[in-house]
Amino acid sequence: MQISLNNAKIIFSTGYLLITTMAILLIIASLGFFAGTGIAGWQFPVAFILAGAIYFYTGQNDYKHTAIFLKSFLTCIVIITLSVIIALNFYDVSYDGQSYHMEGIYQLKNGWNPFRSALPKSVNMAIYINHYSKAVELPQSILYSLTNRIEAGKASTLILFAAGFCLTLSFLLNLHKLSTIKCVLLSLLAMLNPIIVNQLISTYVDGQLAILLLCFFVVILMVIKNADYVNLVLLGAIVIITANVKFTGLVYMVFFITAFLAWLLFVRQTNLFKKTLYTAMLSGFIAVFLVGYNPYVTNTIKHSHPFYPLMGKNQVDIMDHNMPEGFEKESAARKFFTSLFARTDNVMRGNGKKIELKIPFAINKTDIINAYSIDTRIAGLGPLFSGLILLSIISFITFLLTAGSSSPAVKNSLYVLGIILISICMVPESWWVRYVPQLWYVPLIMLLTIELYAVRNLRELKVLLYLVFIINSCFSLLTFRFNLMMTHMVNAQLEKLKTSHQTIIVQWGSAKANRIRFEENKIPYVERNLDDIPNTENIICSDSKFIIPDNSSTTHQ
Repeated sequence: MQISLNNAKIIFSTGYLLITTMAILLIIASLGFFAGTGIAGWQFPVAFILAGAIYFYTGQNDYKHTAIFLKSFLTCIVIITLSVIIALNFYDVSYDGQSYHMEGIYQLKNGWNPFRSALPKSVNMAIYINHYSKAVELPQSILYSLTNRIEAGKASTLILFAAGFCLTLSFLLNLHKLSTIKCVLLSLLAMLNPIIVNQLISTYVDGQLAILLLCFFVVILMVIKNADYVNLVLLGAIVIITANVKFTGLVYMVFFITAFLAWLLFVRQTNLFKKTLYTAMLSGFIAVFLVGYNPYVTNTIKHSHPFYPLMGKNQVDIMDHNMPEGFEKESAARKFFTSLFARTDNVMRGNGKKIELKIPFAINKTDIINAYSIDTRIAGLGPLFSGLILLSIISFITFLLTAGSSSPAVKNSLYVLGIILISICMVPESWWVRYVPQLWYVPLIMLLTIELYAVRNLRELKVLLYLVFIINSCFSLLTFRFNLMMTHMVNAQLEKLKTSHQTIIVQWGSAKANRIRFEENKIPYVERNLDDIPNTENIICSDSKFIIPDNSSTTHQ
């Protein structure tokens, strides 16, 4: 089966529209904050229409074909609609989501302007909501405003997931070197990064960072092939979003763009260097001084560091309680390799767990259970990833011995791999892979290079690599089964509280965002301290608890 040229253009156009819509959303919301207005539901459709207009009027004649444009436009509407529907049917049961991500979304939707004021300390985890980047929370709050359901916000990650798949597939198809099936498979494997999959139906931000880094790598290759307005606008949109997903997003953008510009100078691509530099400067300015006014500018003005509270005066140590016992004495390299070759587990200080090293490809119950956790700290890219890395290295060395490393294409692949590895080494806590989601793309780049340039077929090694990739990804996909079970339990719990027709006495704990679910379900509540109070029950997947109503028999977690 071969995808036609027009269908390939539709796939690219769909990815383009989805990405640029998200970037324009950030710009519209930020302009509104400067003007003194807030988040509103109308911002989403306006951003989508503007993205379409920009695409249609800046694109080449091939992409101005009305049928292609309309099909892409309609495909995007279907993707956005399905994303919202899926998001509404799953609860975010993550710790960070219920503690401060959802709280930030709620505050933004209900009138908070982060450019003009800070939330008071009475707001749960206000320090992080006030001072962290907001490229994830802003679109989610707009979707919340559009639907009046906070869970709808998770659709933004699903939308970016579709965009990342479309851009990757479009790029591979346009190489005209791989079968359609392999293009689809490689695109899926790129998107099945466990960091992406495990956070896909939560309000965590690392999955979006992983998607956007993939999109950045893909679009850079598109720019090399054709630095037209469409690709340059797309590159700028990715820079604007990625730099504001989280602090490391800005660091990664500066590093990767600098590395790309250095490569362009080395190969004497002066014209492309200028176009990329101007695009990076303009999008970087928008990213930092418009969209990123809060936190980058406000943090610098008020706390003398753009990355406050993680850096600067009075910085907050978020690693001490998250780090496994004994890691504080180890070097960054030792911690990274220990995590890479250990069992997949959520080991952290105080939870009684210990890091257990294993032979690559060995699997037990601990590996499987933690493979689909949202925030696994040790070996977080899956039970087979250590084996996958070793197998990829062996395959790549075999490829280099047969094909040589002197060809420009192979040298470029080595350069990309080296740059990604350096970016990983830059992060002191790279053992916690959600901070370095680009690690997933190292074996994938090796596999793609072998597919494209191998002199010998190396069929057996390639089949084995595909097989390990697929099996490892399947472990992460179990997160949907887990979340569906938790969603059913939360729904059952809320329904019984609702039908009790009583005012529920609650203690929200760290998951104060649970009050939003009570409000959406019209469950009246009163907040009190319930420590040492009998006959209480925890809200599913949180430390929030309530006194069980007299006429209600809820299912205990």
